[in-house]
Amino acid sequence: MENFHNLFIFCLQFFFLATCSQKDTIEYDQAIRDGDTLVSSNEMYELGFFSPGSSRNRYLGIWYKNISPQTVVWVANRETPITDSSGVFRIDTNGSLRVILSSNNTSIWSSNLGLVYHTTLHSVAQLLNSGNLVLRTSGEESFIWQSFDYPGDTFLPGMKLGKDLVTRLDRRLTSWKSLDDPSPGPYVSFMDTNGFPQLFEEQQDSVPHLRLGPWNGITLNGMPSLGSNPIFTHEFIFDDKEVYYGYTLVNSSGVTRVYLSPEGNMLRLNWIERTQTWFLYWNANIDICSRYGLCGPYGSCNKNNSPPCSCMEGFVPRNPDEWSASKWSSGCRRRTSLGCQNGDGYRVFKNVKMPDTQRSWYNRSMTLGECETACKQNCSCVAYANIDIRMNGIGCLLWFDDLMDIGTVDESQDLYVRMAVSDLTKYPVLVIIPSPN
Repeated sequence: MENFHNLFIFCLQFFFLATCSQKDTIEYDQAIRDGDTLVSSNEMYELGFFSPGSSRNRYLGIWYKNISPQTVVWVANRETPITDSSGVFRIDTNGSLRVILSSNNTSIWSSNLGLVYHTTLHSVAQLLNSGNLVLRTSGEESFIWQSFDYPGDTFLPGMKLGKDLVTRLDRRLTSWKSLDDPSPGPYVSFMDTNGFPQLFEEQQDSVPHLRLGPWNGITLNGMPSLGSNPIFTHEFIFDDKEVYYGYTLVNSSGVTRVYLSPEGNMLRLNWIERTQTWFLYWNANIDICSRYGLCGPYGSCNKNNSPPCSCMEGFVPRNPDEWSASKWSSGCRRRTSLGCQNGDGYRVFKNVKMPDTQRSWYNRSMTLGECETACKQNCSCVAYANIDIRMNGIGCLLWFDDLMDIGTVDESQDLYVRMAVSDLTKYPVLVIIPSPN
């Protein structure tokens, strides 16, 4: 009798564990209904239907399982909310992931693969430990589709913020409209590949809001607090196939995220287990100099000065009356016009946030001397700099338009600006370009 009792208890415990165990995968013939969830095997992330803030609408999303209040990191049907609890998430007959209404079989959202896979019956959707929802063929490591390719307002470790230059896939962040509405809001952060790549944040109608680049070999020139730290390491990849910025955790148990808020603030937040709170590690919009082009062309912004805007040495306000009234958008002009035929020189500016590189020319292997020569030989070249500040500098950036969005930063990066010889008598002369005649 006692043996039977022990066996009964064992079977009951086994049944309880089996039925209560959380799964991270669904197969072709399975579904997640409103109230059900997938949980990553490390129990960091959870996928299911939720209502944001005070909204009663239902969305399929991914959030941190053990963090309260609920912190959502990805939403599938951002623009098509469900108004009741009839949502179902499953693998469709063509191999796509799909959210439908069980009441009338209406499609709410789909991964839209556009292909019919012969392996449909063997397709599985899995929530990985990274928070990445992937679709793959059972037994295969490669992904047919992944949520990391379609981020929302949150940039997680292992994600790529940038472009696939082969497929043209553009991975960008888009803010929510509000804390109650995850539909696309007015701010977007992306990798701009016009000229040398740099991270931009724009408002509606493509109005620049913030610029966080370019990469200088150590950090994004202009992004705060990205030195060595015990939480994460970061990287910039730029080759023939892709260009992106990403970061990885030093310790897999750490929790950190980059978040684009509905107000357009780009924040890095670290979870502090002891206090059960999100700690603000940095805010890219922390001071007045974060605003794109605040001081106009050839104006330089320094948050420690009052007023923050001043003209670069060798330049004067383009509109003195506006400048005196703290309206700096018109920027500055040269004190003396360039005269290529009469010879120009270069003034070196140190610890500079590199100007906007949208219309720059670059070569990643040239030396600084070769870069100088290239700028000398083109009368339209107004400035040059190294791309990578490591190993005494390498690579070449050339600017041909007015220099925009310059500021003072901590990085030791030098900018060489072309100036008339007469203006170099007051400032250190770096190079005098002999007249071509």
